Amino acid sequence: MKETNDSNIVALFVRVPVPGRVKTRLASYLGDEGACSLYRSMVADILCNIAACGFPIYLFHDGRDGSGLPREWVAASSRIITQEGDSIGERMAAAFEHCFMENIVQVILIGSDIPGLDAQVISSTSRALESHDVAIAPAADGGYCLIGMRRGNYRADVFQNIPWSSNFVLRATLERCAECKLEVALLKTMQDIDTIDDLKAYCRDQEKKAAATNSVLESAGFL
Repeated sequence: MKETNDSNIVALFVRVPVPGRVKTRLASYLGDEGACSLYRSMVADILCNIAACGFPIYLFHDGRDGSGLPREWVAASSRIITQEGDSIGERMAAAFEHCFMENIVQVILIGSDIPGLDAQVISSTSRALESHDVAIAPAADGGYCLIGMRRGNYRADVFQNIPWSSNFVLRATLERCAECKLEVALLKTMQDIDTIDDLKAYCRDQEKKAAATNSVLESAGFL
């Protein structure tokens, strides 16, 4: 793992990549191994883009001890931390609180299935947080794939009473931010990849630049 004393970090949420347990809605098209390979490639692209920004990575995983994480993920990260909480909202709130307890000033939390989440988006988020309380990159399905906050502006309320796994996540989150009197910077909308329709939408994107993801999709005959 990398060591860092930086005050701004990226918190990356990942799942331990086990065939049959990741990207299961794509398994009928790619197979369990193929869906897992696609997931690993998306994480590889995101790790590369975070590294290009120079931000340290806190890797929050869904396993018990992180022993199943790929060696290259561990090597790229400054911290390896188990996610805590039942709902995704509880886990995200816990991640922010963990980082802020370490005196991190700025935390950008991102998901791991958005190959279009490039270095420019991450850098834009950091800049947006200089003048806004919260920065959010919407996802095409009505949720969001990135949320950033600074320690002095953090409110756990942003993650409470949200209809997770619905297309109202972003709207409800913006309403919560407004209730908390937090000023939000909305970044560009991006495509996460959960379903075959998501995958086809990504493949139609003329500007797709995720090298590892594209390589896997080419091998699978999607590109």
